[in-house]
Amino acid sequence: MLQVLKLCRQLLNDADRLACYDGLQTNAAPPAEGASKSASPVTLAKARFNVQDENFQQQIFQPRIELHMWFANSSAKRVSAVALVVSIKDAFGDVILSGDSKLDVNIRPGGTEYSQSFLIWEDNQFMSDDPYSKMIGPVTAGTAKAEVAIKKVVYQDGTVESY
Repeated sequence: MLQVLKLCRQLLNDADRLACYDGLQTNAAPPAEGASKSASPVTLAKARFNVQDENFQQQIFQPRIELHMWFANSSAKRVSAVALVVSIKDAFGDVILSGDSKLDVNIRPGGTEYSQSFLIWEDNQFMSDDPYSKMIGPVTAGTAKAEVAIKKVVYQDGTVESY
């Protein structure tokens, strides 16, 4: 707890410092020795799919599906990047697509932020089983669901935690 207080005191931005203090858990017990790793303090708060048609003026040269995400940070430190596994599921809960990704983000302590980085899957007109073709039905029907597992968090102070 004392180390976290010291970290909070070192934050220069007033909003970050206040969020750090607000995020302190005064009655949290220390983890038991040999205990398994804790859950990531960064979680997916919201996800939204967007289907883009080709638009040469916007330099979109083939149809694509975009996944826009908002992340919540329950830690006392600003988050700069996350490594994650994204799984896209259909209405039955079956995995359509799963893959690793890394995103640069900027999430204040205790905050929820929209990620300016997003994932895209482009239509490959020469393949009928590409990720776009697998996802377009559930996405346009509104039944596709994105699940995210955070594997690694990079903090603004340079520390990295794995989960």
